[in-house]
Amino acid sequence: MKRIIAALFSLVLIIGIFSGCSKAEKKEEKTASLIMPTVLNTIEYTLYQNIFYNEKASEYNGKPAEKEGTFATLYDAYNNVTRYYVWGYNDNTKCCDWQWELKLDNTENLPVNGSLVTVSGTYETNESALDGLWIIKPDIKVKTKYKGNDYDVDMLSMSNTLERVQITNVLNFPDYFKGKTIGFYGRMKNDTSVEDAYYDNSWDVAVEGDFEVPAYGTIVIASGKIDNKKIADVTLSENTQY
Repeated sequence: MKRIIAALFSLVLIIGIFSGCSKAEKKEEKTASLIMPTVLNTIEYTLYQNIFYNEKASEYNGKPAEKEGTFATLYDAYNNVTRYYVWGYNDNTKCCDWQWELKLDNTENLPVNGSLVTVSGTYETNESALDGLWIIKPDIKVKTKYKGNDYDVDMLSMSNTLERVQITNVLNFPDYFKGKTIGFYGRMKNDTSVEDAYYDNSWDVAVEGDFEVPAYGTIVIASGKIDNKKIADVTLSENTQY
């Protein structure tokens, strides 16, 4: 009899544990933000300009780095590597941005793209970094978890600069990206193409789909499937963030 009671008690505990995990997971899902955070930091933008455009990277090599921004991943098909970033805007115009590459030794349990994170690590100049400098041994903490976007190529969680880099990869490596789903933002250039949200002659991509064409110049959110050097089965929606 005691063994039966003990077995039943163990079963109740196991059910309780799984039930608790389920409730915890649902609670975590509910607390994920439906809106991607907007990070504005003019000081960070100025630092970014000094390092990458005024060639000051060597002065920061080995110095500590502390960042707060949006987490994003980018696939670099030129070098066959996934790159990780924390980024933000200069100001509310959102046309100017900054981004710091993170050198990750462990890619398990990464934040959801679009989440607000803090990062502490060390600047390192390195030819393997896309722009010659990254933050090594980054300690990443999530401040606000984002719900995420369900696309193979998620450009909606990227800054304007990172989006430009990613679309360049998509257009120049059509075989690798063919058939992958994609989410992106930009301006309606004409009836059949979308371009950079803020800059002329930056990039544009052909779009095909059963959608109503908004006024040219309207910033839109788009999704579809990559087909050679165009995006097929495109749906468009009104921009609410970019």
